[in-house]
Amino acid sequence: MEKVLEITELKKYYGKARGVESVSFDLHQGEILGFVGPNGAGKSTVIRTIMGLIQKTAGSIKIFGKNPNPETNALIGYLPSEIFLYPELSVYKQLVYFSKIRKVNTDRILELSERLNLDLNRKIRELSFGNRKKVGIITALLHSPKIIILDEPTSGLDPLIQQEFFAILEEEKKHGASILLSSHVLSEIEKICNRVLLIKEGEILFSDSIENLKKNEYKKVFVSPVLEGVKLEGLEYLGKHNSQTIYSFKGDINHLVQQLSYYRLQSLRIEDLDLEEIFIHYYRKEKEND
Repeated sequence: MEKVLEITELKKYYGKARGVESVSFDLHQGEILGFVGPNGAGKSTVIRTIMGLIQKTAGSIKIFGKNPNPETNALIGYLPSEIFLYPELSVYKQLVYFSKIRKVNTDRILELSERLNLDLNRKIRELSFGNRKKVGIITALLHSPKIIILDEPTSGLDPLIQQEFFAILEEEKKHGASILLSSHVLSEIEKICNRVLLIKEGEILFSDSIENLKKNEYKKVFVSPVLEGVKLEGLEYLGKHNSQTIYSFKGDINHLVQQLSYYRLQSLRIEDLDLEEIFIHYYRKEKEND
C-alpha cells in the first residue's frame, strides 16, 4: 500500500522542553488513521509540524516521497483545532475566499454546507463554535485533497452532524483520500478508523489496526450476583454495576469458566474490551515498565 505521508524520527523541542521525541509513522493511501492520546501528549505538535506551522528540531517529513513544498502542501486539506476566520464576512463569502485561494469552483461549498446544515448567509461573528467548526471542515475539503489532516474535528458538532461528517469522510476515503484524524473521543476512532496510533508524553506507544487491538488477550467479564473476595489468576476487579461484578481477564477463557462454575452464578457474560479500556491497559503496562 502506497505511503502518502512518512514521518521518521520527528523531534520538536521548545528550548530544553520536549514537545515530541522520535515520532515515526506512515499514513497509507486510502486509509483513515486515528491519532489519539491525552491532552498535551503531542498530537497537535506533530500535526502543526507536518503542516509547516512550526519548525521541527530533527527528523524527516515526506509527502508522496517529497520534502514538504508548496506543490505537496496543495494536496493537503487541513482542519486545525482552532479556526481563524474573518468575523465580518458572511459564511458564503468566507468560503468563496478560500475557494479562490485553492482555485476551485463553488459547487462544493453548496453541497457540503447543505449536508452539514450550515447557513451560508450568517456572519462569521454570529456563529456558534460548532458552526465555525463546520466552516473549517468545508474549507479543508473544498479542493478534494489527497491527504486530509483533521485536529479534533467533531468538537462542537451535534450527533446528527457528526454522523453526516463521518459519511463524508468515508466517501473521501472511497475516492482515494488518506485521512489523519486526531481525536480524544475514542468511540469515534473505533467507529471510523482502520488503524490507530497512540501517543503519550511526546512518544508513540504503538500503532496497530483496530481489528488487531480488539483481538488482544484481555476480556471483560460480568458476573452476577455480586461476588466478594474472589481471587482467580488473570482476573482483575474493575467495579460493580447494579447486581453485577465486572472484571478484566487475561488468560485461558475456558479455564476461567471452569473456575467460576464452582460459584453459584446467576449469569456470566464475557465481552471484548472497548478501545478506551484497551488503551488503559497499555498505559498501565507503560507505567509498570517505567
